[in-house]
Amino acid sequence: MEPRPADLDPLLRPRVIAVAGASRDPAKWGRRILSYTSRAGFAGALYGVNPMVDDLGLPGVTTVAKLADIGVPIDLAVLARPASASADLLAECAAVGVKSVLVTAAGFGELGGEHLSAEQRIAAQARDAGIRLLGPNTFGLFVAGSRVNLTPREHIPAGRVALLSQSGNVVVAMYEQARQAGIGFSACVGVGNQVDVGLGELLTYFAHDPASHAIAVYVEGLPGSGADFRAGLAACRAAGKPVVVLKAGLSGRAGAAVATHTGALASDGRVWQAVLADAEAVQVTSTQDLVDTLAVASGVGRHGGRAMILTDGGGDSVMAIDALTANGLSLATLSAATKAELATLVPAAAPRVAAGNPVTLDTAGGVEDDPMLLARCAQVAARDEGVDVIVLGGLFGGYPAMLGHELACADALIELHRSGHPVAVQSAFALTEAEPLARLKRAGIPVVPTADRLARGLSRLLMPTTPEGDQPAGENAPTAPSAGPGVLPVTETAGLLRSYGIELPPMSVVRTPQELAGVTASAAYPVCVKIADTTVAHKSDVGGVALGLADTAAVQAAAAKLWGRFPGSPLLVMPSLPAGTEFLVGTGNDPVFGPFVVVGRGGIWAETDPDLAVLVTPVDEESARRALLSLRCAPTFTGGRGRPAVDLAALARLAVAMSRLAAEHPGVSVEGNPVIAYPDGYAIADLRASGSHHLSDTAQAARFNVRQ
Repeated sequence: MEPRPADLDPLLRPRVIAVAGASRDPAKWGRRILSYTSRAGFAGALYGVNPMVDDLGLPGVTTVAKLADIGVPIDLAVLARPASASADLLAECAAVGVKSVLVTAAGFGELGGEHLSAEQRIAAQARDAGIRLLGPNTFGLFVAGSRVNLTPREHIPAGRVALLSQSGNVVVAMYEQARQAGIGFSACVGVGNQVDVGLGELLTYFAHDPASHAIAVYVEGLPGSGADFRAGLAACRAAGKPVVVLKAGLSGRAGAAVATHTGALASDGRVWQAVLADAEAVQVTSTQDLVDTLAVASGVGRHGGRAMILTDGGGDSVMAIDALTANGLSLATLSAATKAELATLVPAAAPRVAAGNPVTLDTAGGVEDDPMLLARCAQVAARDEGVDVIVLGGLFGGYPAMLGHELACADALIELHRSGHPVAVQSAFALTEAEPLARLKRAGIPVVPTADRLARGLSRLLMPTTPEGDQPAGENAPTAPSAGPGVLPVTETAGLLRSYGIELPPMSVVRTPQELAGVTASAAYPVCVKIADTTVAHKSDVGGVALGLADTAAVQAAAAKLWGRFPGSPLLVMPSLPAGTEFLVGTGNDPVFGPFVVVGRGGIWAETDPDLAVLVTPVDEESARRALLSLRCAPTFTGGRGRPAVDLAALARLAVAMSRLAAEHPGVSVEGNPVIAYPDGYAIADLRASGSHHLSDTAQAARFNVRQ
């Protein structure tokens, strides 16, 4: 694992804090953060900088006219002044050796133009002075262990989740929802415009932080390369800390459009999905989903998904089954001994199922009479090796006449949970102040109000197996790209692929009947003829393909017809390939995460109903194989319904070779579609590429193996 970035300690574990722009006005941000940090019990030294005020009148805060008057090394300076004052204040910080700076002001790069230039100048100032800079345009930071609260909100619930966000409003929403769920934060950091300290470095930092058991991220975008972000995710994975990500802005398209299916199909959202899945990070779609998932992440962690359901009502049992199974969990299969022991605990009149799961504890003698019955059943289930998580559902916390018994049950469940047997609770009273539920929340047991929310949260933390398929077509549904001037000749594309060891059928490009005659004399029939005009993206759509040509006369007739319809177009002559299973493989270059490979269902319907997986380079054979098996169409090539299985190993090697090509030629987007897969290999039936690159000597030599 990468080491913790020690130079972030002055920012996140400061001992001396100075606020430039401190005020006597209690409404001003520069005063509020001093008050909040002082009242939080900060053990270090706090300074308020204001040349116009002798004494700010804040307990525990020393008032100075300028930073140089402090006289001791300053770990963190907060610049609570307008954007126009930032450059001068940074110069003052550099002069006295400040180690880190928090720039709160907006009005920088987010506005573009001269404001972006101003942002670049302060970033350069900080870099030249060796100052770590958080911001600008940030809501600040909170670190529970350091008792630092430099944010606009005073009462932030402390806990075990590190929250990193590009939005202050999202953080406020998180605070309130997290408070109801009993979740607290070890730290909250607003990254702002990320001109220096960014999400990736912070992920690495909190991967090493013993106070942070899970990390939540709200991200809209990353400046420059996404390498640091991927490294941070990897550090969290290595540390065994779940990362839950709410990515906004998924409806946008990836970077520059290219004239291949790959460029159109691989939207920003798909590449982000691939990056997060590769790191086993959890992607969510709302702040509520984020909170529910964090409750499971911090309280249950990764689990196998085999659930034991215990409820106090038949309807709750049915809804729990529906919700859990719909979200990919399963009902645990109990041993005979477990079923027999549970049978002795279930009230005589309560409903029973032969499998012993779920257990419904209603009717006389059930939970309403004895809440401890839930704990006794849970203790029995926990001894069964086939149970991964115990799910309680119903009205727990809603029996005020039995409060003492419910508290005793809560304590027993907490003991079970802490002993390594995960417990998760759905209760209709989850959002109330009921003490039995509050006690469970404080112990880290997730408590949510509905079965479907609990099931979704649990599903996010299932142990990874085969990656899930791509997102359904919707707002990101791709449209066919138009051909552009950057499309490469098929000869150059073929040479490039061959230079990476990718097998291609014999291909010849001809421009005249005379060149055609030379090719047909030595062709192995049957052959096909297609137009090789780089301005046409979909040859079959315009009638530009003739298949299964059995002899020279048929080829000449087909060529004459194509030249009649497409005057001046070169023609590609190649074998007419046997039928098989059609795939797509392509490369692209994401502006944030760099080169990637797309694999998916190919042929003429690739864009209509996209069935794709994205792999960010580098790609190995095992990850390529998993990606292929994650496709919805996987049953059609694994030998189902009497069909022969295709050569997955060969397709995986093709994806690996394409990933090397993508990494070494990021300016080129290449696509093979269709790639026809067989039981003993594959054949690429059509090629298309766009972009520009300088061919290596090997690729140049391979290029001329294709006849002009």
